[in-house]
Amino acid sequence: MPTSHRRSLFSGRAAELDAMEAAFRDISGGRQRSFLLGAEAGGGKSRLVEEFADRLSGRALILKGGCIEQRESALPYAPVTAVLHELVQLRGAPSVRSLVGAEGARELAWLLPEFGETSERFDAGIARARLFEALRKLFEELAREMPLVLVVEDIHWADQATCDLLRFLTARLRKIRLMLIVTYRPEETSGSNALRTIIADLSLSEGTEVLKLPRLTRAEVAAQLEGLLGRPPTPAVINEVHTRSCGIPLFTEALIDASGGLRTDFTGSLNDYLLKAVREMPASTAELLKVMALGGPHITHALLRSVTEKSDLELAELLRPAILAGILVPDGDGYVFRHALIHEAVRGDLIAGERMAIHRAYAEVLERGPLPSYRVWHAVALARHWHGAGEAEHCLQWAWQSAAEAGATFAYADQMEMLKLALAAWFEVDNAADLIGADHCGVLELAADAACWAAEAEQGLTFVERALAEVDAERDGMQLAALLLQRAVMRQHTLIPGEIADLERALDHAPNPTRLRADGLGQFSRALILRGEFDRARRLGDELKDLSERLDDEEYRIEALIVAASVDMASDSSRIDAYWSVAKRAGQASIGRVEVLAGAALLQALFETGKYAEAIEVGPAIFARAVEFGQARYIGAIVGSPLCRALLAVGRVSEAIETCERMAALDPLPLGLVHVFECQAEIALVLGDSDRIATAARSLRALPPGPQVASRMAANLLRIDIESRALAGDTDQSAILIRSALTHFEKQRGVSWPLLASAIRVAVDTNLKDAARQLADLAARSPCRNIVEEAERLSISAEISRMAGSALDVWEALAQSWADLSQPFRQAYALMQAGGAAVNAGKRTRGAGHFRRGADLAHSIGARLLCDQIETLAAKARIDLRGGTDGGMPKAPLGLTDREFEVLRLVAAGQSNREIANNLFISSKTASVHVSNILSKLSVPSRGAAAALAHRLRMVDPA
Repeated sequence: MPTSHRRSLFSGRAAELDAMEAAFRDISGGRQRSFLLGAEAGGGKSRLVEEFADRLSGRALILKGGCIEQRESALPYAPVTAVLHELVQLRGAPSVRSLVGAEGARELAWLLPEFGETSERFDAGIARARLFEALRKLFEELAREMPLVLVVEDIHWADQATCDLLRFLTARLRKIRLMLIVTYRPEETSGSNALRTIIADLSLSEGTEVLKLPRLTRAEVAAQLEGLLGRPPTPAVINEVHTRSCGIPLFTEALIDASGGLRTDFTGSLNDYLLKAVREMPASTAELLKVMALGGPHITHALLRSVTEKSDLELAELLRPAILAGILVPDGDGYVFRHALIHEAVRGDLIAGERMAIHRAYAEVLERGPLPSYRVWHAVALARHWHGAGEAEHCLQWAWQSAAEAGATFAYADQMEMLKLALAAWFEVDNAADLIGADHCGVLELAADAACWAAEAEQGLTFVERALAEVDAERDGMQLAALLLQRAVMRQHTLIPGEIADLERALDHAPNPTRLRADGLGQFSRALILRGEFDRARRLGDELKDLSERLDDEEYRIEALIVAASVDMASDSSRIDAYWSVAKRAGQASIGRVEVLAGAALLQALFETGKYAEAIEVGPAIFARAVEFGQARYIGAIVGSPLCRALLAVGRVSEAIETCERMAALDPLPLGLVHVFECQAEIALVLGDSDRIATAARSLRALPPGPQVASRMAANLLRIDIESRALAGDTDQSAILIRSALTHFEKQRGVSWPLLASAIRVAVDTNLKDAARQLADLAARSPCRNIVEEAERLSISAEISRMAGSALDVWEALAQSWADLSQPFRQAYALMQAGGAAVNAGKRTRGAGHFRRGADLAHSIGARLLCDQIETLAAKARIDLRGGTDGGMPKAPLGLTDREFEVLRLVAAGQSNREIANNLFISSKTASVHVSNILSKLSVPSRGAAAALAHRLRMVDPA
């Protein structure tokens, strides 16, 4: 098996690791435990054991041995011999001999010469019993010294004697501090009675738990890739690797090359590994696998029977070895390759002549008519097989037909792929235009449109540019306008400049009252709304409304209503009513495009106006419709963003994370990625996770700074940076960023309330009083569009009050505002500040209530940093969050003693050990010991890092 030179980030397996750690606590108490870890080849068994061993470092003696793959027979006692060798390397042979005595050492000498002379064995059975007893004694003595973890890997290759020894150990070592971990491949049990038996016997032993490792999820593959690459992978890379690796950790590593790029071909060693089992098959089965490799991801039994011209019985005999070896898996009415990479390897191993012959065989069978159980579209399969067979004319005909079928069912990616086949065959067919009834430029335009809907912008732009080079602008202005509209869409979603110019030019070439002009008006309106140019968008929307009546077209009537609602500056309630009305009308019209546009606009409005419960109720259905209509990559992230943010606002953090992951899994274009990365940043801010915040910021900065979202991205990045530097306790950089925020606001027509709220809070925290007052003045002058922004303005007033000692009534009013909006994170923060204000005003009981309520809210949503901040402030106020008598000193936070807590506050204030000693009336040496203990307990490397943590937890009051 190939191995990677890189150690990948440990990903997934959290439940399994927790179970193993719980079992270790059992053996530490004197109870023997065993684990059977099952996973397919490359599934992460050894990596899990390695991670577990790392976590036990210093707490247990860990000995490992593995069985060895042998062609003829297994090597006797191979894992035990390896264990003994490792033990001798660690302690020396004399030390080990002393544990088992002279007689025991002579028995062990049969396995390892370092133990000296062997015993004289007269009876094989008695000799084996003596060996087993010597090993039992050895493990008992080792376990008396400290807990012993014995790892035996790959028992699917074990000899019978090793299996018998494992049975003996699990039966005879039940009351000692021994943890036995045995790994195996479940797929090997189908062909080995001995393996099935030993697995069954061990699993029935007292204290044994069986863990079967599932394949990694997409999110777990993403985490593994980030560890391998040293940076967040793009959604496209995650999707490709997850699909091709099938969630098998070894294959994930194999798909990343030495430079960190995605591998498109396999190294010789990996290819040999993937094809190893295939090449061990009987020749007739191997030939059948070649045929199946070109049949698609799933091949039905009926199609396979027709292509091979074999009977069911003959096929069963040929398939059985491949199924038993785990190469194929029965799947419904047919078969699939167990691993996508094995499928790729078999397909890649075919030579040109084999490929063409197999493709022709499939095409000829399918041309006789679709088989009843055949899952793949008939026309799509024929186009691909005739292409593979080198028959251009047949390929063109079927590709054109299949493209029409795919477009009719919203399968835009398949439509695009079929049109690519048609274009590839075009110049090899003499009468191509006559054959399909369309010219080359028309096919390019249709391919560009399909690419646009499939969100394959790079490919789509290539089609558009080729078509623009062919179109006659003087003769066919309408076709030119259509192509310009397509290019504008793709420029928008890839954040490329030039979109507005394309839209203006398109409308110039489509002056007549046609559907094409209506398309242009709707698209142009949305582009202007995205930029905040509402007046111009309103004028275009009015024209679209008039044109929709002239055309008597319900689709454009609905689109005009969406534009009107989006630019309406009326009250929240009337705007929301308008969005609900247009969404209902769009659903009744059953026009997928405008239904999704109306749903997206409704969701955004519900989120902006604080109607989170309604957004959460309707959001999943709107998201599902976007997928159903084939618009997931195009608009899925834009639909998912307000849903994710609404979930986060009400404290349903795990669901927000799941929604964000679903958005990323759609592999959106850069415009959609802006929404994904912004949601990731919002989640990280709630969790107080500085690593996640930094990752989201890097991801946003990696996107092109397109004019479509330039102002929005600048504001969000500033906010993320301000929060990040504040978490790190970097007051100097925070000051620079707050001044940058002031400059940003001077250049913009409106304000970003989230940026304003973050900037003023950090300005007050870091004693930037002038900047805080300027920001407060800006907030006072800025209009509030809804109740959420009114709450943000109140929060700014509350933050400013902190410079004069905090106004209790303002903080309590703010906490109630966030409670009314069902925002527990913001409410908990306001309660924390209200608690401090109450204590400062001498109202300790009232303050204690605010602290406890805030702590409960923060804990309920998993906001660990905010929990720590509340705990810290309560401790400073000598308030017991657990409900005891207020006034007594509670236990200090973060696992520190009360004295260590006081020392940490002084470290954060920049005091030296001598200054700390003078302040606390202790010696400098004692202060140094306290500082060392603090660094150890907080798992930080330096006084500076400890100080940064203290600033994050607000242990140091602003000067």
